[in-house]
Amino acid sequence: MARKRLFSKVLFGGVVLVAIGIATFGFLTFKDNLDAMRRASQENISWSANQLERELTRFLDSLGASRAGTASSTVEINQRFDVLWSRVAVFQRGKVGRRLRAYDDENVIGRLFDELKRQELAVVSIKSFDFTTMANVSAAFFPFGAGLHELSRKITLGEEKKAAAIRAQMRDSADYALYASILTVVLITGALVYFVYEGQQYRKLADENEALAQRFKTASEVKSRFLTMMSHELRTPMNGVLGLLALAQNSESDPEQKARLAQAERSASRMLDMLTDILDFAALDNAQYHIDDKPFFSNELLLALPELLGPVASQAKARLNVEGTGRLPLMLRGDATRLRRAYALMVTYFLETAGAREIGLTLAYENGVLQARIEVDYIGKGWSPDLIFGERKNNADSFAAEALGPSVARALVKKMKGKISVGTSESGKILLCIDVPVAALEPRRLKMFVSVQSAPMEMLCKSSVAGLPVDFVCPETATQADIILMEAGSCDDADKVGALRTRFPDALVFGIGRPQKNGVFDFVADMPLEAARLKNRVSEALK
Repeated sequence: MARKRLFSKVLFGGVVLVAIGIATFGFLTFKDNLDAMRRASQENISWSANQLERELTRFLDSLGASRAGTASSTVEINQRFDVLWSRVAVFQRGKVGRRLRAYDDENVIGRLFDELKRQELAVVSIKSFDFTTMANVSAAFFPFGAGLHELSRKITLGEEKKAAAIRAQMRDSADYALYASILTVVLITGALVYFVYEGQQYRKLADENEALAQRFKTASEVKSRFLTMMSHELRTPMNGVLGLLALAQNSESDPEQKARLAQAERSASRMLDMLTDILDFAALDNAQYHIDDKPFFSNELLLALPELLGPVASQAKARLNVEGTGRLPLMLRGDATRLRRAYALMVTYFLETAGAREIGLTLAYENGVLQARIEVDYIGKGWSPDLIFGERKNNADSFAAEALGPSVARALVKKMKGKISVGTSESGKILLCIDVPVAALEPRRLKMFVSVQSAPMEMLCKSSVAGLPVDFVCPETATQADIILMEAGSCDDADKVGALRTRFPDALVFGIGRPQKNGVFDFVADMPLEAARLKNRVSEALK
């Protein structure tokens, strides 16, 4: 029996490998030919050659018009010369240039480019009614017309032959794919018949299979615990890579190198996001997966989403708008990190699969529920929102099953005891609703006084914390303070801070400016005033 089982496994593995190999080879062959056809259509060198010939004719016509007296200005001559130069330059670079030069046996383009450089000064300095110079320039370029015409003819014939060869290859690939599909069906059908027969024998192994299933369940639980434990260790090296890339960007002055480092940073961030999705997806099945229940500011969530999703929206060339509506409480209690992640995963899925051109995300609060509404205006054809739930309609056979991002978002919302639904907005757009129960909190109010040297600086400091529950008190008469904003930079900062700490032992002293000694203040916001950092630090004190 053991030998039969081994034989069945080997047979099944062989059939699957052969089927996969045949199907893969046919697919890759067809894909290569399709890519070749697509490149040929994108790189229309026949058009480029014809345009070059046409621009030479237009340039000579502009010279002729000026010589004939029908045009008194040399502006059009210079414009036509510039356009001709740019057309010739196409032959000097890139894949298109290499393909074009392959047809230029007589080096017509090279000689034309040399002549352009020789005649550049004469054309630029040409004057109205300078018939002698116009005649000389026209005589210099006129002989190239026949050569360019012959080159256009060669390119047109050559490209037609290449296109015919590609079409023949595609026909052969289609035939091969058909035969490969038939052979694959035959192999799989034969294997299925054999396995149905063998299935009669395997029923006797029910008891053993039950024991194996129990062992598999135990192993799965161990795997989930292991992945949960390893999540930090796996993320740490990638965070190190991102940190080093950021340092390299700051120290690099070459724009080209900075662009490459930025691309590497985006790729590393994307890889970190994918790693997080995989680990979260595996860890969500673990009963020990923890959902936080901590205070957070609704403004922090609103500000974090554009920063998180902005690069993805820019890459997808879509507009993204995030805002709060209605009476959204200032402070809520829940898992802000998981909420932000669920929203970001859903928006990212729309951007990457639906061809979204505009996405609006609004947050509202009603009856103890944080309501997120994601309205999507998309241009994708055949896209169905049912894929968000891991489902697929009968007419949506062009799409795969559920995506990883929405799966993680659904599991996160479910863990937070929320729900997801899809509908249509009043304007006919896709509307995704994510409702998660969270508690609204009434934040405590902080007492703060500002000790600076000028009234404009005082106004600047106060405007930086606008919107937070802060009451400003008078420094001279205050008997209690939670936060003190003090202008830093003088030589007696330590003495002033010491006096303030003696007067208000429980207060936090924040420096505004650049202190001469480190460690004097609990927090420092440099000038020009780092308003965002200051506001975040005050928000932390509120929590």
